[in-house]
Amino acid sequence: MVTGANPFRPSFGVSPRVLAGREDLLQDFDVALDEGPGSPLRSLLVSGARGMGKTVVLNELEDIARTRGWLVVRLPEGDGMLEELEASTVPALLAEHDTTAVRRRFTGGGISAVGSVSTEVEDRYPVRQSLAQLLGRLLDVLVGHETGLLFTLDEVQAASPDVVGRFAATYQHLVRDDREVAFAAAGLPTGIDQLLRQAGTTFLRRAERVHLAVLADEDVRTAARATVEDAGRSIGEEALERYARIVHGYPYLLQLVGYHAWRVAPQRPEITPDDVGGTRPLVVERMGRLVHAPALGALPEGQRAYLRAMAADDGPAATRQVAERMGVPMQQQNVYRARLIDRELVQAAGHGFVDFTLPYLREHLRAQAR
Repeated sequence: MVTGANPFRPSFGVSPRVLAGREDLLQDFDVALDEGPGSPLRSLLVSGARGMGKTVVLNELEDIARTRGWLVVRLPEGDGMLEELEASTVPALLAEHDTTAVRRRFTGGGISAVGSVSTEVEDRYPVRQSLAQLLGRLLDVLVGHETGLLFTLDEVQAASPDVVGRFAATYQHLVRDDREVAFAAAGLPTGIDQLLRQAGTTFLRRAERVHLAVLADEDVRTAARATVEDAGRSIGEEALERYARIVHGYPYLLQLVGYHAWRVAPQRPEITPDDVGGTRPLVVERMGRLVHAPALGALPEGQRAYLRAMAADDGPAATRQVAERMGVPMQQQNVYRARLIDRELVQAAGHGFVDFTLPYLREHLRAQAR
């Protein structure tokens, strides 16, 4: 009898037990930390659609840095990012790691040879250190430990581009001074593009752009099998083939399908093809609620209408027919199409055809129409 807990983790941002298809990126980053200041892969901008594993990649990059003794600073969200770094985050790290941070001050006491002595030191011109100075001091301390500092920023599109741009300027100075620093940010492609258009982020435009594509079916099958077997059960080839067809290379679905297939009969030694196939209706509903609905909610009505017109076809849609269904000229259709491609909701599917990028978006749109 199998008694192990469900090994699949279908929560956004939670690292899976077996990571699929991102090994090359992680290995390149590991090498970059060895290469020292100036390595291009120490500055990474990771983009991809919702559920493609951007946060998981950040988690893995952080783990690589920590295993080398590096400190990891997750940049705070919101407009107060720089103030929080300057007032609390970096000072707290200095207090923890700088052995010279503790200063003694006599405010009274007895010295037997000369009697009682009281001293007080007053800074007439107190100097508040800037974020750049604090980071410089922290990196001076880390030099003695032969380590460095990794900054990470998730959900770039939710951050203020102006604030991130100001941080980027500080980070640029650290890189120019050959400091042991690295930076990794993740977000939707539109968020990354918006950040790079911001004044002051010229330096980040030279960062390595990493776009997370869908996983190969073989990567899906390998990760699913390894996760199941590591937890004490088995899964056959037919079930794995069905698994890959439902997942469509989408990392979030790899975890979701496995989680619910495991739950069908958790005491049974083998996960069957029917266990896997039965997850599809739940997958369609969950994708619609957690991925498609938020993505569509941010769209102008014209772009939503374009997607609804596409959903009338069972496969790739002809752009001319989409324009006819919408009642708009081809030039206007081209504008909608380009915007949706930028948002990674639509992709070209041959000359004059478009298709959905995200799995089960067609099914979600049809369900909404009903």
